[in-house]
Amino acid sequence: MVNMSRLRKICFYIFLLTLCSVIYWKSLICFPGQPSVTPWGAPIVWEGTFNAKEVDRLHYQRGTVVGISVFAVGKYLSRYLIPFLISANRYFMPGLECVLYVVTDSPSSMPAVSLRPGMTLVILKCPVRPRWQDISMMRMKDLQDFVFPLARDQVDYLFCMDVDQVFVSRYGSETLGDLVAQLHSGHYLQKKEDYTYEQDPRSTAFIPLEKGQYYYHASVFGGTIPRLMNLTSSCLRGILEDKEKEVEAVWHDESHLNRYLALEDLPSKVLSPEYCWDRRLWLKSPKMRWATKDYENMRE
Repeated sequence: MVNMSRLRKICFYIFLLTLCSVIYWKSLICFPGQPSVTPWGAPIVWEGTFNAKEVDRLHYQRGTVVGISVFAVGKYLSRYLIPFLISANRYFMPGLECVLYVVTDSPSSMPAVSLRPGMTLVILKCPVRPRWQDISMMRMKDLQDFVFPLARDQVDYLFCMDVDQVFVSRYGSETLGDLVAQLHSGHYLQKKEDYTYEQDPRSTAFIPLEKGQYYYHASVFGGTIPRLMNLTSSCLRGILEDKEKEVEAVWHDESHLNRYLALEDLPSKVLSPEYCWDRRLWLKSPKMRWATKDYENMRE
């Protein structure tokens, strides 16, 4: 015979567990519970804060051309580049003319990928560097040496992106701006005092905690070529000064990027975690997600 009292207790606990789960997941839904504008008046782009047809129409009329620079070096080329290119071909700036700048230390290993009409692939060779930290940090130099000289005459806006990401839905013209920064989804729900800003005052990437507003991800940043030239020049200068002092910022080029965006030039547009999703947040409308990471093997 069923023990009704025990059954009721079990049902109650199941109900309580379900309710707690719903409350937990709802607490991680970022929009519309979070602001859609920064303290200095720049928009934070979430799905639902823009009219996609209207912003696309404006850029169609202008004939806007958008570029992506992506670094595919060492094992990252064979592991991540094809999914990145295939997904960009499908979801990145649909309807607009685009140029994909693939910077690699092994052009002969480039895969053949069929791209849509209006999307052009440009392959650029960069030096071989033994340390992954230097590969990451010196992309600021490679952007200036290899990408910008072409992009300044070919595109109106350029995004600089990591290759170990995949587009999963429309990544459109609502993201375009003079200087665009990406909120780091891994830090999005943290308090400012928990941000991993560089805290060693010997480093040029040092940020006093009270000076920062957000923590930005270096896997996505963009804008016009003049604004990106200023950003990369400042970050590269800081990286080289640190090297002379034998200091290395805690998160390398990302630390220098955060210092620049906090202390030198505030972004004109900020992208919500939807545009670079690491799956730690529950988001309704992710546009791009991190690929599965395997740093131990990929960075050898």
